[in-house]
Amino acid sequence: MTNRDRPSDRRDDHAVPEQDAGSATAKIGVMLILLSGVLWFSLFAIPFLPLTIGQKAAIGGADFVAVQIAWWLGAALAGPEIVARLRSRFRRRETSDES
Repeated sequence: MTNRDRPSDRRDDHAVPEQDAGSATAKIGVMLILLSGVLWFSLFAIPFLPLTIGQKAAIGGADFVAVQIAWWLGAALAGPEIVARLRSRFRRRETSDES
């Protein structure tokens, strides 16, 4: 007895194709993710610029928005497998204290 409404019984014509790490969109996505990291660290330099407080706030806000746009657009272009692989490289590894 089969249920025709089950997702496993239907063919999904709207599935998003998986991307490999060598595709052009995946490379652009990784570059955008790396750009978001550079923009994130540039936030720490903004207070030292010779600008008014209002200008620093505007640049900092715009920089933060640019970080978010670059990260999420890069993650969407790279695909979930590549994003998971990149995130695993930057996670802290647990050390065992068996002393």
